[in-house]
Amino acid sequence: MAARPGVECAPRYAKVRMSYRGHETVDHTADMGIRGWGQTPAEAFEEVAAAMFELMVNAAGLAPSRTIRISREGSDLVELLLEYLNGLLSEADVAGIVPFKVSVGALEEREKKWIIEATAEGAPAAGAPGRLLVEVKAATYYGASVRERKRGMWIAQCVVDL
Repeated sequence: MAARPGVECAPRYAKVRMSYRGHETVDHTADMGIRGWGQTPAEAFEEVAAAMFELMVNAAGLAPSRTIRISREGSDLVELLLEYLNGLLSEADVAGIVPFKVSVGALEEREKKWIIEATAEGAPAAGAPGRLLVEVKAATYYGASVRERKRGMWIAQCVVDL
């Protein structure tokens, strides 16, 4: 499990002392759970993407040289989360990059739809031999949720198909 300093990672139902922002992976039968948290939904979305990217690539020492931009919408935050994660996967695949850093530029509700705009940075997949870990095929609805755990602490999570 990966997390930012100040975060103790533990099994799902154990008590976890959470910092203001972080992410982790959660073992699941055949796939992998990913969870991100932050002080805003945008931070939680950035962190859950970071957890997904850490499954895919060992980015230590890689310099970002390519950028992709995505814009997605959903009827609620859960649908938006899955559209966002799957959008990152498909756009990165089309661009031939392995993403490892994401920034959410906007996450807001407009006219009864949730909208997200994000930028992901990465390196060409061809230039990362030996750094690729597992292929994440898709983010799924299984275990998917976006919620405010307590005032000022948002959690976004789902299971990804490996």
